[in-house]
This record gives sequence, structure tokens and C-alpha cells, in this order.
Amino acid sequence: MKKILSVILVTVVLAGAAHAQSFKRVVLYQDMALLTVEVSASGGRIAVDCPPELILDSVVVAPVRGTGVRSMSIEPKRLASGKAKELRDALGAKRVELEERKRRQKTVERQIELIFDAAGVKDKETPFSRTRLSDALMFIDEKVEELNKKHILLGGEIEDLSLAVKDLEERLEAVSRERGYEIAVETDGDGTVEISYAVKSGSWKPEYAVYAAPGKNEVRIDATAVVRQATGADWEAEELLVATGRPGFGIHAPELSPWYIGLPRYRLSVMKQKADMTAAAPEEYASAQDFEAGVRATAASYVIGAAESITLPGDGTPKSIIIQRKTIEATIERLTCPRIDSAVFLKTQALWSGSAPIIAGTYSAYVDGEFTGRGTIGEAQPGEMIGIDLGRDEGIKVEREGKMFHEKTLTGKDRTTYTYTMTVKNTRSHPVQITLKDQIPVSQDEAVRVELVESSPKAVPDKDGIMVWELSCTPGAVRTVSFAFAVTGLPPLER
Repeated sequence: MKKILSVILVTVVLAGAAHAQSFKRVVLYQDMALLTVEVSASGGRIAVDCPPELILDSVVVAPVRGTGVRSMSIEPKRLASGKAKELRDALGAKRVELEERKRRQKTVERQIELIFDAAGVKDKETPFSRTRLSDALMFIDEKVEELNKKHILLGGEIEDLSLAVKDLEERLEAVSRERGYEIAVETDGDGTVEISYAVKSGSWKPEYAVYAAPGKNEVRIDATAVVRQATGADWEAEELLVATGRPGFGIHAPELSPWYIGLPRYRLSVMKQKADMTAAAPEEYASAQDFEAGVRATAASYVIGAAESITLPGDGTPKSIIIQRKTIEATIERLTCPRIDSAVFLKTQALWSGSAPIIAGTYSAYVDGEFTGRGTIGEAQPGEMIGIDLGRDEGIKVEREGKMFHEKTLTGKDRTTYTYTMTVKNTRSHPVQITLKDQIPVSQDEAVRVELVESSPKAVPDKDGIMVWELSCTPGAVRTVSFAFAVTGLPPLER
């Protein structure tokens, strides 16, 4: 028995190892991956299998030691590894499981037959007395009912497994039609060569966690690289790096063309046809110690050391790696725009002092250790200001009420006066500073006149009609803000 178990264990380990590809270095960009493998030549030749997602013009071959490179070629090849091998192994496992369920179902059927045979009631007259017959029937009822339930359960499992086998067979057939590539290198001898190539099925994206401590006037930002690849084969990387660049977006700088206006009619029609054609085209493309991974700033982007000796699953399963944790001084602000939403929102502006930039992405916000929601963060280079929304402050209550008075002027024009009153109540046990914003309309018609009638406390609208009040609220205090404006030359507005 021990020998059998040993053989099975070795087989599983070897089968699992066949799914993995080893790389000296993996660099993940936001739209592709650059893989580097170090290979020793045998008989002056090296062959490296690549997935169908290979970017053909990305292959670079460089001698490392003991040899030179004579030639390099890339040829299509139907690969036995990768997705096809993974699906084939999964299909084999499901088939074994299906056959095992069928055997168990047949065993249950045979057990039911044996019970009836033993009771003497199958295809022959019973030799039992009435008392023994009653006992036998009770025994049959109990055992057969239990076996019937097991039979039905196995039947359902067999049906599910049969569907899974059919699905895997169809997927394997589709994947088997895909062609990968083989990079063939001819060398001067049996030395070592480094081969780098890019694939489109690996990438990373940033994910952040923002921890705000208003009492300390500080914010901690944890930056995580969410890495994934879906070539069908696991990647075992000695070194994993993530880069901020996007090679797939193109490298050519734009050029300005002449900007013509007042063109002849025939030129305009030609340009409109071209514009219509291009418009239809799809677009491409809690307290913890600070920590920063190694960052190398190149002339094009930042390359960040993410991990060493790591395995990336080939089925697209994401893996998260913290690459930076930075605590920075920040002022927590409270902002409310009751015309849109009566809630008070927490925001912060801070100078980003990390050695790598903040890449635009999503984040989870925490205030004093409490989760407040999810948001999106904008890009910020080292030394730039970064703005972060932190969620609602449930301890501040804001209400807004409005009323309207309509009349006719002496010249018969409509004149409507709008009055709004906002109350802000601080239910916190500490004082807070709140920025309140509202607005009056801005007229773009000379026949329509807008004027601010009154404002308390005093506030002056800017060119966009935005009015701002800075309110200091002691614990339990209620502050009131009111303003009124009049619109002449229009019927009453819908507010």
C-alpha cells in the first residue's frame, strides 16, 4: 500500500510541475508583460515555447556567457503545454470522477438486489412465517429507502459530472486549435543565452487603501499591485517587477496638422466623410510601518520591484502584492453642497512624497479604522498634490429649505426671487470646520438679469455663480446660512 501511495504522489508532483514556466525576470505593465528567460544551449541550439499571446516583434536574444548568437527565428507551433494541457488534465480528472460515481451507483443497485434476494421476496415465493415476513419487510423498507436516496444523489452527481466533461471537451477542442510559437536560436556553442519577449495576457493594476486619522492630521496610503496572467501556464519568477509604462499605447509623438477654417464647400464635405469614418472606429486601448519597494526611475517610466521567487497562476487568478506604504501629513476637510446632497463629506489634500507615482486606480477608504467606502484616485507624481475623498461624516446634519416669490415688473417682465436657508448642526463632541457651497444661476442672455439680493454670512459668487462659506461649529452648535437672488426676464425656474 505504501508503494502505491508513493507512486501516486510522484505522479501528481510531476504533473503539477509541467504546468509551470520558470523565468529569470517578469516585468508587468498595465497592458502587457515582458518575460525574460535564461537558457543553456545544447548542440548549438535553443528552443523556447511561447503562448499564442506572444507579441512577435518584441523578441530580443542576447548572449550571457560562453557563446554567441548566430540566428533567431519564430515559427508557429501547436503547443502541448499551457491552456490545452491544463484543460486536458482537468478533463482526465473529471472523467475519473465520473467513472467512480458510476461504479458507486452500480454498487448501490447491487446492494438493493441482494437485500431483496436475502429477504426471499425476489422472483420467488417467500418461505417466511407471517411474523418473520413483517420483520423482513420493515428491514427492507429501512435499508432500501436509505439506498434509494444514495442512488438518487449519485444520479444527480453523475449528471453534473457528465455536463462538466462535455464542457471541458468542447473547450479543449477550441483551445487545441490555437497555435503558439517556438523561438529557435542557433548559437556558436553550448553557452547561455537570455531571451526576452512580450505577451498580451499579463498585466497589473494599482489598488489602494487610504487610512485617515483626522486627530493626527495624517493619511496613510497602502499601494498594492494586483497582478494577473492568463496564458494557461503558471509563471515561476525569480524576480517580479511592475512598471508604470503602457507600451501598448504606442510610442510615436503626435504631430499637429494645419487647422483650416472657412474652407471651400467641397473640401468640407471630404473632411466630413473622413471624420465620419474615423468616428466609427473603436477606441484602442491602522498604524503600520512605512514601506517602499525598490524603485528605478527610467527616462520613460518607473519600474518597481514587487516580489522575488513568486508563482503567478496561469488561469487569470489575481494576486495582490503590497509595493508601497506611506504616511503623509494631510489636512482633513469637511465639505457640503446641500443643493445636490445634504451630507457632509470628508476630503483631504496632501503632498505626495513617495518615491514612485500614484497611478490612477480604485481605493478603499478608512477613517479612524472604520471603512467608509470605495472611490477612484487620480494620478500624482512625487512632489505633486493629491486629493482624496474619504466618505461621509454622519456626525454633521445639514438641511436646506427654499421659497420663491414671483411678480411682474413695471415693464411687464417676470421677476422671481428665490430665498434659501441652510442649517448646519454639529453633533460631534469636538469642534469642526465645514466648507458649505451653493450657487446662483449665471445668465448668458442679455435680456435675462440675475442679481444677488442678500447673503448671510456675506459671500460673493464667483464667475460661475459658486458661493462659499467657511463655518466653525463648536460641539452641539447650529449654524445658519441664507441667501437670496432674483431672476428678471424669465418665468420661474424649476429647482
